[in-house]
Amino acid sequence: MATVVFAGELRTYKLPNGAKLVVNKREDTEAVALHVWFKVGSAYEDYQRKGMAHFLEHMLFNGSEKYPYGQIDYIIESLGGNLNAGTSKDYTFYHITIAKPYWKQALEVLYQLTQKPLLLEDMVEKEKPIVIEELRRGKDNPTTVLWEEFEKVFYKVSPYRHPIIGYEETIQKFTRDMLLEFYRNFYQPRNMFVVVVGDVEPEEVYKEVLETFGKEEGKPVPKVEILPEPEQLENRSKTIRDKRVERTYWLIGWRAPAIGTKEYYALAVLDQILGNGRTSLFYRELREKGLVYSVSTGDFGRPRDNLFFIYATLDQDRLEKVKARVFELMRSLKETLTEEEVQKAKERLINSEAFALERVERDAFYIGYSLTVVGLLDYYKYFDNNIRNVRREDVLRVLEKYILSKPYSEVIMVPER
Repeated sequence: MATVVFAGELRTYKLPNGAKLVVNKREDTEAVALHVWFKVGSAYEDYQRKGMAHFLEHMLFNGSEKYPYGQIDYIIESLGGNLNAGTSKDYTFYHITIAKPYWKQALEVLYQLTQKPLLLEDMVEKEKPIVIEELRRGKDNPTTVLWEEFEKVFYKVSPYRHPIIGYEETIQKFTRDMLLEFYRNFYQPRNMFVVVVGDVEPEEVYKEVLETFGKEEGKPVPKVEILPEPEQLENRSKTIRDKRVERTYWLIGWRAPAIGTKEYYALAVLDQILGNGRTSLFYRELREKGLVYSVSTGDFGRPRDNLFFIYATLDQDRLEKVKARVFELMRSLKETLTEEEVQKAKERLINSEAFALERVERDAFYIGYSLTVVGLLDYYKYFDNNIRNVRREDVLRVLEKYILSKPYSEVIMVPER
């Protein structure tokens, strides 16, 4: 028997084979979002397999036991739905958004896609040049190069330093046996979360999932040791010259609290205050005063070795002035930040999350992310409450502890004259 837990509109089930199911019944929509998440991404690969999580995502669309190559896309499109997938450094997920009458067909498609792929040898060879071309196109984009270089500068030990797509030399050596081993290890019930959001009956969804994903055998998931990043002891800086850019790009970052920790909510509020939107401090003091063309802040939402960044585009001769001003503005918050500003930042953050969750696909994404990456559905369920509990002193403590008192890493991309 599955165990079921009732939590407001959410129902969570654990299937006998170890798979977990979350259903959020919503009567405010005619759309249904169906997601299947796996706790595996590029951070779980050894060097010989760099790029395999992303490559496997491609391979799953090349035919299943029930649906030949090309038919899966055709079925979902013919029903007016949308099918896609994504691979990150911490997770891989497959998702369909479709009209309510067709959710069972969509569930069957997701089941076939993720649990019954053919993974044929000739398709492995067919896919290699496609993925390598995608990798090369990425290198043609200066901002892709900038972000990849930034993570190489920031991370010296952690597997986060490697790009999700991998390297030509590793992709070329992939074999069907390597893919099958990786697939069987991680694309199985004990490493799986199924999420369904929409006007559906949870018990009916559970029965359908039991007849599909519930049939698969649950096996122990291999323990992957993800090396922690050691403490950074001094500032790191790298300058890249690129003839394709006309402006200077500046990325600077610091180690930050892991997603889901108490300090992370204070970081999220700090992000709103510093660089999120037109009312933020950096926008008002840097963008509106003509010092930069654009400026934003954010974090990577990682469960370990997370980082907080500031990203700006500007003229090269203004970089030192902008950098000094950024630090000056952050230091000044200790005197200038008011309770009212903190409260407004919290409200903006909560309202933006609420707006995003109105769409069933975003709702399903946040549930899947909470389960797979954070490891707790509580992150999704209590996000608003945790943000509301953040105080001014919490924001300033995180700013001082993680940013003002710690070394940074930066990458500067300048035009090649």
